[in-house]
Amino acid sequence: MNPVIFFTTVENKKKAQSIGNHLVKNRLAACVNIISNIESIYYWKDQLHQDSEFLLMIKSDASKKENIQKIFDNYHPYDLPELIMVTIDDGSVEYLEWMKQNLGKEMDE
Repeated sequence: MNPVIFFTTVENKKKAQSIGNHLVKNRLAACVNIISNIESIYYWKDQLHQDSEFLLMIKSDASKKENIQKIFDNYHPYDLPELIMVTIDDGSVEYLEWMKQNLGKEMDE
């Protein structure tokens, strides 16, 4: 297993929960944390934006990146969704094993 955390943002809690639930139910993420009330400042189409957003911390495996990208292509509300992958170099052995077990199971029906 190559544990990673993917980051993305969305504009509301309902969409964050929808994406998080979809990723966990389909075993693309062991856990998704939703962090509210973040402020993002960025340029989009030559205009400066400052928006309140929700940050998703998606705990997964690097091998899931293509499938997560496909989910984003279909479910993410943004034209250009953020998908940043950060490698987990170390962590609790028990937690990393729990992640592995939850990513390896078949989808619950």
